Amino acid sequence: MKLTAVRMTKRGRVALYGDDEFLLSMHPDVFAASGLSVGSEVDGERLAGLAAEAELKKAKERAFSMLSGREYTSSQLRDRLARHVDPEAAGQAVERMEELGLVDDDGYAERYARELSERKHCGLLRIRQELRQKGLSGAQIEQALENVYAPDADGESPELEAAAALVRSRYMKKLADGRRDLVVAALQRRGFAYSVIKEAIKRAEEE
Repeated sequence: MKLTAVRMTKRGRVALYGDDEFLLSMHPDVFAASGLSVGSEVDGERLAGLAAEAELKKAKERAFSMLSGREYTSSQLRDRLARHVDPEAAGQAVERMEELGLVDDDGYAERYARELSERKHCGLLRIRQELRQKGLSGAQIEQALENVYAPDADGESPELEAAAALVRSRYMKKLADGRRDLVVAALQRRGFAYSVIKEAIKRAEEE
């Protein structure tokens, strides 16, 4: 088949036509690298290869755009790219973003776990749940939690101290009013295990 026309689209892409029928469109860079021009011979295999290159280029551009606005895990980025491009291209684009250091699941897991712990005062159960929802693996989650909640030099649990600090700062009045149940429920919603809550309340009341 011969290319009979090459036209720019309104979206700035290059549209190829063979025997006056539309074949495919692609980024101008992909077309320039192809060496094709009107009159060039193309077959189905060549067109499929060009289509794959065009799809990957599109996926990478969208990935760069998305990552310029916020951070994503590899799973999140792959899923969102796959809404707009071929899944294989989405996967290849994510791999490239990882190679460039723009996607770092290990770092993301630890940063997000630390944010949930220090800024949102969440317990381990809630943090695990939140990290799973980001598409992170079990190993990545546990490593992040180990880094964030490593016992201090005295062997104290940072999670327990965080729960006790939360009780001291927000819930002492409820405890004084005999509403221990409300305090327990509030801390459970934040993802603290009952054993941690029980000890945290004990510490706060003994001070």
